[in-house]
Amino acid sequence: MNEDFLQFIWNYKLYDPSSLKTNTGETVEILSAGSRNRDSGPDFHDAKIKIGDTLWVGSVEIHVKASEWYVHGHHDDKAYRNVILHVVTHDDALVRRSGGEILPTLKISYSEAVGKRYAELSESRSEIPCAEHVAKVDSFKFSFWLNRLATERLERKTAEINELLDRTLNDFEEVFHFVLFRAFGFKTNALPFEMLARSLPCRLLRKYSRSLFQLEALLFGRAGFLERDDIEDEYYRRLKSEFSFLRYKHELAPMDNSIWKYSKLRPVNFPTVRIAQVASLLNRHEQLWETILALDDMRHIRSLFDVCASEYWDSHYLFGKTAAKPSPKNIGTTTTDSLMINLAAPMLFAFAARRGEDELKEKSLHLLEIVPPEINRHIAEWNKCNIKPRNALESQALLHLKSEYCARSKCLNCVAGKEIIQNLPDTEYYKEKTTNAIYL
Repeated sequence: MNEDFLQFIWNYKLYDPSSLKTNTGETVEILSAGSRNRDSGPDFHDAKIKIGDTLWVGSVEIHVKASEWYVHGHHDDKAYRNVILHVVTHDDALVRRSGGEILPTLKISYSEAVGKRYAELSESRSEIPCAEHVAKVDSFKFSFWLNRLATERLERKTAEINELLDRTLNDFEEVFHFVLFRAFGFKTNALPFEMLARSLPCRLLRKYSRSLFQLEALLFGRAGFLERDDIEDEYYRRLKSEFSFLRYKHELAPMDNSIWKYSKLRPVNFPTVRIAQVASLLNRHEQLWETILALDDMRHIRSLFDVCASEYWDSHYLFGKTAAKPSPKNIGTTTTDSLMINLAAPMLFAFAARRGEDELKEKSLHLLEIVPPEINRHIAEWNKCNIKPRNALESQALLHLKSEYCARSKCLNCVAGKEIIQNLPDTEYYKEKTTNAIYL
């Protein structure tokens, strides 16, 4: 067992209350375990503990072995002078404060069932350590926990947005432009799209926003797609000629075309198609960020992304190669959902945080509630556990739970893990529980 687990035992009073005595034989009455300290210093602050006939108020330090007090150098640390109780499971040394007086030490024990359940979770090699039990956790508690996790995930996503805002002196339009391009790249072409966004500032693109043809010339030319001379295609030649003019006018150098990736992508997701869709989106909405920000009803955001690539792309996925089955290249439902999850919601959340607008924060969370849950292998793992998200807010929360808690064995920081460790050994607690799916 480790200190984190013992701190958990102390915090939730899971120790055996029948033999609370210090190593010198004085009785211990724990009136308040104190508040957990996440920074340096003693583990718990402001504890209220009666030792013998004396009421003490101060800090509590917890170790597996009493001798760790010296190993960690607490006997010489001024921050530990107000420790009133040393809590351990192995009392292997007499502990003294820096002044030489004996520090009261309490040896605690806990039920074998609690220790076993913690060991099962912490040592599990499963992607979801509590897979067998999570569906038995109280659905109200778990749903509330997911709402907190969704907020936590948005905060994580907005961390990079905040860095960009600092770099651009709070230029939300430019940052939105950057995040928009990156979102269209998905994982495979996120980096090339980032490079394209940095090389074509939104103010430059806005100058040509009323001409879809010029937008395409700028985007495809800067992305390095208009450098070939062997493509016998009228539209390609026109774009190449237009970019030649714009390139000279704005001093633009093409990117290395080899950075764009096609491997394992469906043709509809080729970077050429995605760039054409971005051009149509910028042509349709000259100030997309301002439009999103002005919307009162988050459901209307979806319609903003209902655009189609130019007519040329109805019959092409690449320049110079005619597709076998022509079809309009609309921004599909899956892509639109991804843009709402990875673009609109984080940007609104970041804006709300910067401006201190809690109502807009709630709107960004509500936006995730009206988007269907994602379908991927990680959510499939939760489905196997009988956990069924109803919307993107819950699927995003589950993705965050899996990556930031399950994968890091942070069961003691998880509502599900805490309840399983505390209550699952008690068969009476779960006697009425069902293994039916939790539709959050």
